Amino acid sequence: MRRFLYITSSMSKQNTVTEPFYKHKYFKIILGMILTGMILLASLFYYISHALLPNTEELENPNYEIASQFISTDNEVFGKVFKYNREWLNFKDLNPNLVKALVATEDERFYNHTGIDTRGTARAIFFMGKKGGASTITQQLAKLFFTQRSPTFVKRVWQKLKEWVIAIEFEKRYTKEEILAMYLNKSDFLYDAVGIGAAAKTYFGKDQKELAVEEAAVLIGMLKNPRVYNPKINPQNSHNRRSVVLKQMVKNGFLTEEEYLNKRVKSINLDNFKREVHYDGIAPYFRSELTKYLKNLLDDEKYRKPDGSKYNLYTDGLKIYTTIDTRVQRYAEQAMYEHMSQLQTKYFKVWEGKDILTYKADKEKTEVRKRQIIQMMKDSDRYKLIRAKYMTQVFSDINSNLDVNPSDNDIFRIYDEDKTSGHLKKMVKAKSITQEDMDRCMLILESEYWPTLKSQWNKMQKEVNKSFNTKTKMRVFAYNEYSEKMIEMTPMDSIKYHLQHMQMGSVAVDPKTGNILAWVGGINHKYFQYDHVNSNRQVGSTFKPFIYGTAIIENAMSPCFKVKDEKQCIMANDPNFNLSSTWCPSNSDNKFTGVELTLRQALKDSRNSVSVYLMKEIGNVQSVKNLVGNLGIDKKKIPDYPSICLGTPELSAMDMATAYTAFANDGIVTKPIFVTRIEDKNGKVIFTAVPEQKRAINPAYNHVLVSMLQYVADPIKNKVKSQVGEKQGQPMIIKMAGLLGLHQTS
Repeated sequence: MRRFLYITSSMSKQNTVTEPFYKHKYFKIILGMILTGMILLASLFYYISHALLPNTEELENPNYEIASQFISTDNEVFGKVFKYNREWLNFKDLNPNLVKALVATEDERFYNHTGIDTRGTARAIFFMGKKGGASTITQQLAKLFFTQRSPTFVKRVWQKLKEWVIAIEFEKRYTKEEILAMYLNKSDFLYDAVGIGAAAKTYFGKDQKELAVEEAAVLIGMLKNPRVYNPKINPQNSHNRRSVVLKQMVKNGFLTEEEYLNKRVKSINLDNFKREVHYDGIAPYFRSELTKYLKNLLDDEKYRKPDGSKYNLYTDGLKIYTTIDTRVQRYAEQAMYEHMSQLQTKYFKVWEGKDILTYKADKEKTEVRKRQIIQMMKDSDRYKLIRAKYMTQVFSDINSNLDVNPSDNDIFRIYDEDKTSGHLKKMVKAKSITQEDMDRCMLILESEYWPTLKSQWNKMQKEVNKSFNTKTKMRVFAYNEYSEKMIEMTPMDSIKYHLQHMQMGSVAVDPKTGNILAWVGGINHKYFQYDHVNSNRQVGSTFKPFIYGTAIIENAMSPCFKVKDEKQCIMANDPNFNLSSTWCPSNSDNKFTGVELTLRQALKDSRNSVSVYLMKEIGNVQSVKNLVGNLGIDKKKIPDYPSICLGTPELSAMDMATAYTAFANDGIVTKPIFVTRIEDKNGKVIFTAVPEQKRAINPAYNHVLVSMLQYVADPIKNKVKSQVGEKQGQPMIIKMAGLLGLHQTS
C-alpha cells in the first residue's frame, strides 16, 4: 500500500512540471487561428476598400438627389422640382435640438469613435442585439449611400464589413459635423420628404430651425423606422418613440428630468401636416411651363457640369431665380378667382337643365363634343386602370410575338373588318388610312390573338360603361376655400361637369426688363392642366391698336383724324385684298350712328366701321403683319384677310403681352423671360439671362399710340380703383389689365 501511494505521489509531482503555455501545441493552434483570422480580416478589409468600395471621388462627393427650388424676385421659395423632395442643409444651419436628439439616441459615443463603436459592437454581440444595435451614425450613413438591406445572415455580415470600411473612409474624409449633416440630409421620412428640412415642412409646416425639442424628437425617432414610428400612420408608436428619444437626451445631459416630464405628455400636433405636390402653392401653371423651359435649356452644351455631364433638374439641387413676384402673382390669382367664379355662376344658370352634348348642335358638332368627352374619359385614371386590368397581357403577347402595338383606333377598324370584309381596303382607297395601317390590322385579325383580344376588349367595355355610369362619391373642382367639393355623381357626369367650366389665361410682364411677374394659366391646375397663357384664341379688339398704329405710322394719320361711323365695305375682287365676295361687317351693337369720330374716340368705343375704314386706307394686310412681326409676334399667325382689323387672328396672351411691351417701353419691344439666373447647389452661377430688346416703333409714333391707349384705359382704371380700393400692389395689376388687356377667357 505504501509503495502504491509513493508511486502515485511521484506521478502527481511529475505532472506539475510542464512546458511554458506559449509552447503548448493547443496554444499554438489557437494563436495561429487568431493570427490567420486577423490576416484574413485585414486582407478582407483591404479587398473591400480597394475592389468593392465606391471610388474616392464618389466618397468625397456623394451623390445627393436634391430638389431644385424656384425662387421669386421677392426671395420666396414658391415651388420645387424633385425626384425626392430634399433640401440641402449644412451643419451650421441645423437646429441644435436635432443634433442633440440624434447623437443621444443613435450614437452616444459619436464624437469619440472613428466610425466603428467597439463597445457598442461588443455589447450587440454579447446580448444578441437585445440592448441596442452596434451601428454608428457613420455606418448608418454608409448604408444609406452604398448598401441595401440584405435578406440572409451571411449576406448581412458581408454587408456589415462593407459598412465598416466605408464608415472608416467617411471618417477620414469628413468632419463629425459634416457626417451628421449628410445623414440628416439623406434620410427618408416618407411622404416624398427626404432630408430633415423637407420632413420638418411636411410634418410640422415649419422650417427645421423652428422645431421645438419635442418636434425634433419625433423626427429623430422616425430614423429607426420611418413607417413604424410615423406620427401620421402610427401616432401611438411615434409618441412612445419620442419618449425614448427625450429620455436619451436626459441621459446625455441635453434635457433636465423636469423638461422631459413636461414634454413627454404633450400630444403630437400635425395640424400643419402637408405633403408637397406639384399642383399645390402659387403659380402652378408657371412652374409647369418653367420646368419644360429648363429641360430644354439644360440640354444646351453651354450649360454643363465641370465633368461635362448634364445638370439634372430633378436631382441636382439647382436654385432657379425666377422673374415671378409672389405678391403680384397672388393678386393675379385672386382676381382670376373672383372674376371667373362670377362668370361660372352665370354660365351654369344658362345651361341649367340642358345637355351640352345635344343642345343647339347639329350632327357634326354633337360628334365633336362626344369625341372630346370620350378623350377626357380615356385620359382619366379610372379608365387607365380598367384598361390595364383587361388588356395588358394580351397587348404584351401581341407586341412580343407580332411586334406591333395596336391603338384603340386599330381595334375599332379590326372590329369593322371582322364584321364586314373589305372595310379596310375601302379605307385605304379613300386614303383614310395607309396601307401600313391596314397591314397591321390584318396581321392582328388573322392571328391567334384576335379572339382573346376581342373577348378582353368586350369585357373592358362593359366594365367601363358600368363604372362611368354608376354614381359614386368623388371630389370635383369648386370655387370655394378648398377649390373642390365632395359630391355623388357618375364619373361620366363629372367629366361633363368639368367640361362646362370656363377657362382663362393671364400674364403680367414688366415692359422694361421682360420679367414675367405673374402667370395664371387656368382656374385650377389640379383639375385643368392645360395652360391657356400660350394657347391661341381670337384676340378681338386688343388687336385693333396694331391697325391704328399701322395707319398712324404708314399713312401719317392723326389721332384727331375724323371718320364717319357708317357701313364700310371691301368689295369683291379688290386687287389689294382678293376677296371672293363683298365684305361689309357691322358694329358689335349692329348699329351705325352716322357720327364723325376721331381715331382716339373710335378706338375707345371699338367701332368696327372705323377699323375697316383704316384697313382700306392702309390698302393691304402685309403692312399690318410687318408691324406685328416687329412687335415679336410670328407673322405666320396673322391671316391674309382684311378681317384681321376686327381681331380675328388667333394669338396667345403671351404673344399680346410681348407686343404690348413696346407701347409701355418707348417703342422698344422686350422678349419676356422666365429666369434671371440659375445656381448649382454650391452657389455657382451656371446661367444668367440677357434680356432681348429691339426698336419696333419710332418713339414719336409710340407716344401717340400710348396717349390713345391711355384715353381708352383711364376711365376703366378709375372705375376699378373705386371698387377695389388702393391695396398694395393692385394699381399696377389694374393698369396692366385695364391698359393692356392681356388676358383671355374661353
